[in-house]
Amino acid sequence: MKNLKLRWMRAIFSGAVLAAAGAAATSCGVDQEIHDAALKDLALQKQKRGEAEAAAAQEKTSKETRDAKILVLQQQNDALTKRLEGLGQDVSRLQTERGTLEGDLDSARKRMEELKKAQAAAEARAAQFRKLVAQFKQMTDSGKLQVEVRENRMIVRLGDQILFDPGKTLLKKEGQEALKQVTVVLKDIPNRNFQVAGHTDNVPIKTGKFRSNWDLSAARAVEVVNFMIASGMEAKRLSAAGYAAESPVAANDSPENMAKNRRIEITLVPNLDDLPPIGDALKETPGGGAP
Repeated sequence: MKNLKLRWMRAIFSGAVLAAAGAAATSCGVDQEIHDAALKDLALQKQKRGEAEAAAAQEKTSKETRDAKILVLQQQNDALTKRLEGLGQDVSRLQTERGTLEGDLDSARKRMEELKKAQAAAEARAAQFRKLVAQFKQMTDSGKLQVEVRENRMIVRLGDQILFDPGKTLLKKEGQEALKQVTVVLKDIPNRNFQVAGHTDNVPIKTGKFRSNWDLSAARAVEVVNFMIASGMEAKRLSAAGYAAESPVAANDSPENMAKNRRIEITLVPNLDDLPPIGDALKETPGGGAP
Protein backbone atom coordinates (compact mmCIF):
# COMPACT_ATOMS: atom_id res chain seq x y z
CA MET A 1 0.00 0.00 0.00
CA LYS A 2 2.82 2.24 0.89
CA ASN A 3 4.58 1.42 -2.32
CA LEU A 4 1.48 2.06 -4.30
CA LYS A 5 1.13 5.43 -2.71
CA LEU A 6 4.76 6.17 -3.40
CA ARG A 7 4.40 5.20 -7.03
CA TRP A 8 1.29 7.33 -7.25
CA MET A 9 3.11 10.32 -5.82
CA ARG A 10 6.03 9.77 -8.19
CA ALA A 11 3.64 9.62 -11.04
CA ILE A 12 1.99 12.87 -10.00
CA PHE A 13 5.44 14.53 -9.52
CA SER A 14 6.63 13.26 -12.89
CA GLY A 15 3.46 14.59 -14.54
CA ALA A 16 3.92 17.98 -12.93
CA VAL A 17 7.52 18.08 -13.99
CA LEU A 18 6.57 17.11 -17.45
CA ALA A 19 3.79 19.68 -17.44
CA ALA A 20 6.15 22.34 -16.17
CA ALA A 21 8.72 21.33 -18.68
CA GLY A 22 6.13 21.44 -21.44
CA ALA A 23 4.93 24.78 -20.23
CA ALA A 24 8.46 26.09 -20.13
CA ALA A 25 9.11 24.71 -23.56
CA THR A 26 5.97 26.32 -24.83
CA SER A 27 6.93 29.65 -23.22
CA CYS A 28 10.37 29.54 -24.79
CA GLY A 29 8.90 28.84 -28.24
CA VAL A 30 6.61 31.91 -28.05
CA ASP A 31 9.47 34.21 -27.00
CA GLN A 32 11.59 32.94 -29.85
CA GLU A 33 8.86 33.73 -32.35
CA ILE A 34 8.45 37.20 -30.92
CA HIS A 35 12.17 37.67 -31.03
CA ASP A 36 12.37 36.47 -34.60
CA ALA A 37 9.48 38.69 -35.59
CA ALA A 38 11.14 41.66 -33.93
CA LEU A 39 14.36 40.95 -35.73
CA LYS A 40 12.50 40.74 -39.00
CA ASP A 41 10.71 43.98 -38.34
CA LEU A 42 13.94 45.67 -37.34
CA ALA A 43 15.61 44.41 -40.46
CA LEU A 44 12.68 45.63 -42.54
CA GLN A 45 12.76 49.04 -40.87
CA LYS A 46 16.49 49.23 -41.39
CA GLN A 47 16.01 48.31 -45.04
CA LYS A 48 13.30 50.92 -45.46
CA ARG A 49 15.42 53.52 -43.71
CA GLY A 50 18.31 52.61 -45.99
CA GLU A 51 16.08 52.87 -49.00
CA ALA A 52 14.75 56.23 -47.75
CA GLU A 53 18.25 57.51 -47.14
CA ALA A 54 19.31 56.30 -50.58
CA ALA A 55 16.24 57.94 -52.12
CA ALA A 56 16.99 61.17 -50.22
CA ALA A 57 20.60 61.06 -51.37
CA GLN A 58 19.49 60.43 -54.91
CA GLU A 59 16.96 63.25 -54.68
CA LYS A 60 19.65 65.56 -53.36
CA THR A 61 21.93 64.56 -56.18
CA SER A 62 19.12 65.02 -58.70
CA LYS A 63 18.31 68.46 -57.25
CA GLU A 64 21.94 69.49 -57.43
CA THR A 65 22.07 68.22 -61.00
CA ARG A 66 18.86 70.09 -61.84
CA ASP A 67 20.17 73.25 -60.18
CA ALA A 68 23.39 72.95 -62.14
CA LYS A 69 21.46 72.42 -65.38
CA ILE A 70 19.17 75.37 -64.56
CA LEU A 71 22.21 77.55 -63.92
CA VAL A 72 23.78 76.50 -67.21
CA LEU A 73 20.51 77.10 -69.04
CA GLN A 74 20.15 80.50 -67.37
CA GLN A 75 23.68 81.43 -68.41
CA GLN A 76 22.97 80.25 -71.93
CA ASN A 77 19.72 82.22 -71.92
CA ASP A 78 21.52 85.37 -70.73
CA ALA A 79 24.19 84.90 -73.39
CA LEU A 80 21.57 84.37 -76.10
CA THR A 81 19.62 87.41 -74.89
CA LYS A 82 22.73 89.58 -75.11
CA ARG A 83 23.55 88.12 -78.48
CA LEU A 84 20.03 88.79 -79.73
CA GLU A 85 20.23 92.35 -78.43
CA GLY A 86 23.54 92.74 -80.22
CA LEU A 87 22.10 91.21 -83.36
CA GLY A 88 19.13 93.53 -83.09
CA GLN A 89 21.46 96.51 -82.94
CA ASP A 90 23.48 95.09 -85.82
CA VAL A 91 20.30 94.53 -87.85
CA SER A 92 19.13 98.07 -87.09
CA ARG A 93 22.53 99.45 -88.08
CA LEU A 94 22.61 97.30 -91.20
CA GLN A 95 19.10 98.44 -92.13
CA THR A 96 20.17 102.05 -91.69
CA GLU A 97 23.29 101.44 -93.75
CA ARG A 98 21.22 99.63 -96.36
CA GLY A 99 18.85 102.58 -96.59
CA THR A 100 21.79 104.95 -96.92
CA LEU A 101 23.43 102.75 -99.56
CA GLU A 102 20.17 102.45 -101.48
CA GLY A 103 19.83 106.23 -101.39
CA ASP A 104 23.41 106.64 -102.55
CA LEU A 105 22.82 104.08 -105.27
CA ASP A 106 19.71 105.90 -106.47
CA SER A 107 21.61 109.19 -106.46
CA ALA A 108 24.49 107.58 -108.34
CA ARG A 109 22.06 106.16 -110.90
CA LYS A 110 20.43 109.56 -111.35
CA ARG A 111 23.81 111.22 -111.72
CA MET A 112 24.82 108.55 -114.22
CA GLU A 113 21.65 109.15 -116.20
CA GLU A 114 22.29 112.88 -116.08
CA LEU A 115 25.87 112.33 -117.21
CA LYS A 116 24.66 110.09 -120.03
CA LYS A 117 22.19 112.78 -121.09
CA ALA A 118 24.85 115.46 -120.78
CA GLN A 119 27.28 113.34 -122.78
CA ALA A 120 24.65 112.68 -125.44
CA ALA A 121 23.84 116.39 -125.56
CA ALA A 122 27.54 117.27 -125.77
CA GLU A 123 28.03 114.75 -128.58
CA ALA A 124 24.99 116.17 -130.36
CA ARG A 125 26.36 119.71 -129.99
CA ALA A 126 29.75 118.57 -131.24
CA ALA A 127 28.14 116.91 -134.26
CA GLN A 128 26.08 120.02 -134.86
CA PHE A 129 29.17 122.21 -134.62
CA ARG A 130 31.05 120.04 -137.12
CA LYS A 131 28.08 120.24 -139.45
CA LEU A 132 27.95 124.04 -139.16
CA VAL A 133 31.66 124.30 -139.82
CA ALA A 134 31.28 122.13 -142.89
CA GLN A 135 28.24 124.09 -144.16
CA PHE A 136 29.92 127.44 -143.62
CA LYS A 137 33.34 126.33 -144.85
CA GLN A 138 33.21 128.37 -148.03
CA MET A 139 32.21 131.51 -146.11
CA THR A 140 34.81 130.95 -143.38
CA ASP A 141 37.49 130.35 -145.98
CA SER A 142 36.59 133.68 -147.59
CA GLY A 143 36.72 135.43 -144.22
CA LYS A 144 33.05 136.48 -144.19
CA LEU A 145 32.28 134.72 -140.92
CA GLN A 146 33.64 132.45 -138.20
CA VAL A 147 32.05 129.54 -136.39
CA GLU A 148 33.30 129.02 -132.84
CA VAL A 149 32.44 127.68 -129.42
CA ARG A 150 32.86 130.21 -126.64
CA GLU A 151 31.66 129.83 -123.04
CA ASN A 152 30.01 126.57 -124.04
CA ARG A 153 27.93 128.30 -126.73
CA MET A 154 28.03 127.84 -130.50
CA ILE A 155 28.38 131.18 -132.20
CA VAL A 156 28.34 132.36 -135.80
CA ARG A 157 30.32 135.62 -135.90
CA LEU A 158 30.16 138.16 -138.74
CA GLY A 159 32.37 141.23 -138.82
CA ASP A 160 30.75 144.64 -139.29
CA GLN A 161 33.00 145.36 -142.29
CA ILE A 162 30.73 143.19 -144.47
CA LEU A 163 27.49 144.14 -142.71
CA PHE A 164 27.51 147.88 -141.93
CA ASP A 165 29.29 151.08 -142.69
CA PRO A 166 30.78 152.81 -139.61
CA GLY A 167 28.09 154.19 -137.32
CA LYS A 168 25.29 152.89 -139.58
CA THR A 169 22.57 150.24 -139.25
CA LEU A 170 21.71 149.79 -142.91
CA LEU A 171 22.88 146.37 -144.14
CA LYS A 172 25.31 146.47 -147.05
CA LYS A 173 24.65 144.27 -150.09
CA GLU A 174 27.53 141.96 -149.23
CA GLY A 175 26.17 141.64 -145.72
CA GLN A 176 22.70 140.79 -146.98
CA GLU A 177 24.08 138.00 -149.17
CA ALA A 178 26.03 136.58 -146.24
CA LEU A 179 23.00 136.72 -143.92
CA LYS A 180 20.83 134.95 -146.51
CA GLN A 181 23.25 132.03 -146.60
CA VAL A 182 23.47 131.96 -142.81
CA THR A 183 19.67 131.99 -142.47
CA VAL A 184 19.29 129.09 -144.91
CA VAL A 185 21.61 126.95 -142.79
CA LEU A 186 20.35 127.98 -139.33
CA LYS A 187 16.62 127.67 -140.02
CA ASP A 188 17.09 123.97 -140.79
CA ILE A 189 18.53 123.26 -137.35
CA PRO A 190 15.61 121.71 -135.44
CA ASN A 191 14.52 122.76 -131.97
CA ARG A 192 16.95 125.67 -131.72
CA ASN A 193 16.40 129.35 -131.13
CA PHE A 194 18.94 132.05 -131.85
CA GLN A 195 20.04 135.28 -130.21
CA VAL A 196 21.41 137.99 -132.47
CA ALA A 197 23.82 140.22 -130.50
CA GLY A 198 25.41 143.47 -131.61
CA HIS A 199 28.91 144.45 -130.34
CA THR A 200 31.04 147.58 -130.82
CA ASP A 201 34.58 148.66 -130.03
CA ASN A 202 35.25 151.04 -127.15
CA VAL A 203 35.15 154.25 -129.17
CA PRO A 204 32.12 156.19 -127.88
CA ILE A 205 29.44 157.30 -130.34
CA LYS A 206 26.96 160.08 -129.79
CA THR A 207 24.81 161.26 -132.66
CA GLY A 208 21.32 162.48 -133.12
CA LYS A 209 20.22 158.90 -133.79
CA PHE A 210 22.39 156.98 -131.31
CA ARG A 211 23.09 158.30 -127.85
CA SER A 212 25.69 155.59 -127.09
CA ASN A 213 27.22 152.38 -128.31
CA TRP A 214 24.36 150.58 -126.54
CA ASP A 215 21.87 152.12 -128.91
CA LEU A 216 24.02 151.36 -131.95
CA SER A 217 24.71 147.71 -131.02
CA ALA A 218 21.04 147.01 -130.20
CA ALA A 219 19.80 148.71 -133.39
CA ARG A 220 22.18 146.66 -135.53
CA ALA A 221 20.99 143.42 -133.83
CA VAL A 222 17.36 144.32 -134.53
CA GLU A 223 18.20 145.10 -138.18
CA VAL A 224 19.77 141.63 -138.60
CA VAL A 225 16.80 139.94 -136.92
CA ASN A 226 14.35 141.65 -139.27
CA PHE A 227 16.41 140.65 -142.29
CA MET A 228 16.62 136.99 -141.17
CA ILE A 229 12.83 136.92 -140.65
CA ALA A 230 12.38 138.31 -144.15
CA SER A 231 14.77 135.58 -145.40
CA GLY A 232 12.60 132.76 -144.04
CA MET A 233 13.50 132.35 -140.33
CA GLU A 234 10.56 132.00 -137.92
CA ALA A 235 10.28 135.16 -135.83
CA LYS A 236 9.63 133.19 -132.62
CA ARG A 237 13.06 131.59 -132.92
CA LEU A 238 14.92 134.89 -132.81
CA SER A 239 15.79 137.51 -130.20
CA ALA A 240 17.98 140.63 -130.32
CA ALA A 241 20.47 142.04 -127.79
CA GLY A 242 22.98 144.87 -127.66
CA TYR A 243 26.24 144.54 -125.69
CA ALA A 244 27.95 147.78 -126.75
CA ALA A 245 31.69 147.43 -125.96
CA GLU A 246 31.16 145.31 -122.81
CA SER A 247 31.95 141.88 -124.28
CA PRO A 248 35.10 142.24 -126.39
CA VAL A 249 36.88 139.30 -128.01
CA ALA A 250 40.16 141.22 -128.24
CA ALA A 251 41.83 144.15 -126.53
CA ASN A 252 40.92 147.49 -128.07
CA ASP A 253 44.59 148.35 -128.54
CA SER A 254 44.95 148.28 -132.33
CA PRO A 255 42.78 148.90 -135.40
CA GLU A 256 42.82 145.17 -136.16
CA ASN A 257 41.62 144.19 -132.67
CA MET A 258 39.02 146.95 -132.61
CA ALA A 259 37.69 145.60 -135.91
CA LYS A 260 37.31 142.18 -134.29
CA ASN A 261 35.17 143.69 -131.56
CA ARG A 262 32.80 145.39 -134.04
CA ARG A 263 30.69 142.37 -134.91
CA ILE A 264 27.34 140.60 -135.01
CA GLU A 265 27.13 137.25 -133.21
CA ILE A 266 24.34 134.76 -133.80
CA THR A 267 24.30 132.40 -130.83
CA LEU A 268 22.51 129.07 -130.70
CA VAL A 269 20.43 129.31 -127.54
CA PRO A 270 20.85 126.19 -125.35
CA ASN A 271 17.94 123.80 -125.58
CA LEU A 272 16.06 123.48 -122.30
CA ASP A 273 16.18 119.70 -122.71
CA ASP A 274 19.96 119.95 -122.28
CA LEU A 275 19.55 121.45 -118.80
CA PRO A 276 18.78 119.47 -115.60
CA PRO A 277 15.19 119.75 -114.30
CA ILE A 278 14.76 122.71 -111.99
CA GLY A 279 13.43 120.41 -109.24
CA ASP A 280 16.65 118.37 -109.23
CA ALA A 281 18.72 121.54 -109.24
CA LEU A 282 16.85 122.84 -106.19
CA LYS A 283 17.32 119.53 -104.36
CA GLU A 284 21.06 119.73 -104.85
CA THR A 285 21.14 123.26 -103.40
CA PRO A 286 22.18 123.29 -99.68
CA GLY A 287 19.09 123.62 -97.53
CA GLY A 288 16.79 122.64 -100.42
CA GLY A 289 16.18 126.29 -101.35
CA ALA A 290 16.87 128.25 -104.44
CA PRO A 291 20.54 128.93 -105.21
